[in-house]
Amino acid sequence: MTNSENQTQQKIMEIAKNHFSKYGYAGTNLEAIGKEAGLTRGPLYYYYKNKKELYLAAVNQEMSWALKQYQSIFTSEDTIFDQLKKDVVYCSSTPSLLRNIGFGGQGEPDIPQLQEYSLQIYNIKKEALKTAKEKGELKPDADVGEMLNFLYIYVYGINELKKRNDLNSALTPQTVEHHAAVFSEIFAARYGV
Repeated sequence: MTNSENQTQQKIMEIAKNHFSKYGYAGTNLEAIGKEAGLTRGPLYYYYKNKKELYLAAVNQEMSWALKQYQSIFTSEDTIFDQLKKDVVYCSSTPSLLRNIGFGGQGEPDIPQLQEYSLQIYNIKKEALKTAKEKGELKPDADVGEMLNFLYIYVYGINELKKRNDLNSALTPQTVEHHAAVFSEIFAARYGV
């Protein structure tokens, strides 16, 4: 593929991820993606033979990118509290196609590697918490499973609030940063040394 073709394919991919995130699988239309990319439907099929292939490619690219983000956050030299703060911000403010899997409507393809992806993220966070305990940042008797549950429940709560239109405007980047800082303070008070 030429450089121009690679750029076109990446442009299609970014538009597709946006459409699948907004409209779900069933509500996404290849013609709309092609139009936004400046392509007719025919040239779009040069890159992806159908909507399912484009969807699976978008999901796989998103999983790969997100894993790199989590690894970057949790392998940094930051304290566990700063890592968790960054994680809350990332999980709460980054739009993601992955959060909408399973809600895409009729005909949405199964993503068999999704369970493995979720387990990898869980293990990245689990290892970071274990390492923080070993480094003495967390209480020696702090339960890793409990800490992970607390983190996941907190992030889930913020994301549920974001779904409510009447509260969506209240969750600005500044308020997400504030919620992340509050979470970090609560976490440190409960589990920190």
